[in-house]
Amino acid sequence: MSRAAEEGRPEARQIPVVPRLVGLLRPDWSRLVAVAVLTVLSTGFLVIGPWLLGHATNTLFDGVIGAELQPGQTKAQAVAGLRAHGRRHLADMLAGMDVHPGVGVDLHRLSGLLIVVAGVYLLSSVFSWIQARILTGVAQRTMYRLRQSAEEKLTRLPLRYFDSHPHGDILSRVVNDIDNVDTTLQECLNQMPTSLLTVLETLGIMFWISPLLATVSLVTIPVVVTVTFLIARRSRAQFAAQWEQTGRLTSVVEETCAGHELVLAYGQQHSMAVEFGRQNDRLLRAGFLAQFLSGAIFPAVVFVGNLNYVVVAALGGFQVATG
Repeated sequence: MSRAAEEGRPEARQIPVVPRLVGLLRPDWSRLVAVAVLTVLSTGFLVIGPWLLGHATNTLFDGVIGAELQPGQTKAQAVAGLRAHGRRHLADMLAGMDVHPGVGVDLHRLSGLLIVVAGVYLLSSVFSWIQARILTGVAQRTMYRLRQSAEEKLTRLPLRYFDSHPHGDILSRVVNDIDNVDTTLQECLNQMPTSLLTVLETLGIMFWISPLLATVSLVTIPVVVTVTFLIARRSRAQFAAQWEQTGRLTSVVEETCAGHELVLAYGQQHSMAVEFGRQNDRLLRAGFLAQFLSGAIFPAVVFVGNLNYVVVAALGGFQVATG
């Protein structure tokens, strides 16, 4: 409720939520810049890791195949011999490999690659940990300022506001809603930039390695987005109902506790218990639907991702088998 509404004047234009949150974050801009740098480093090392593991796998596979070939010949001779014996697919695969006939796995190169991979993942974890620690401090300081602002606003409100609004609903807004803002803020500041950078950097590596397989992987993105949107659109209304019912239930509890003497004096124990049960049942139904629909997003996305994995594995295996 704005100052204009309190004084009976026309309502002033409300500031949108995002600019208000940006204003609360302004004192921590330097830390947010550090978080952005750490996010880039963390996701960069995380994306490079699988590419290095691919080189390690190739080294192992080349060594295993090379050990099975006749020593003393070149790779070209081995490929020609396989073609002469009608083993065309194996010859095509061998032609695309870095093998040395009669030579097994290069353990020195393999161990070096694995050490580098371990170091890359370690650095990614360290940068991610530092980023999360800084972000936690930023989010908590921002919520501290938001609670201070809410407390100052409550002290400015006239008595008629508290007389016309359930106290439990006010408590729910100050406690539960601010906690929701805290959770959402940490997710937005941490998960969204990390996920976005990971996707962009991974796509860059994928197109660099194989444009065809990368394109096939992108086909499932519209499917995932559509499934997520359809489920999220239904769950959003249920979450709104859940928090509305939370405020009503909190209001019943607060009024019952605050007016305990009056409830006993007028014999309203049963009616208050019935009202609590009714609001609690509504909260149960709304909360169950909200959590169920929200929880259905992850299995649906995993299912589509597994289908994509099967297609990419089959197509990639075919490419390997044909050189």
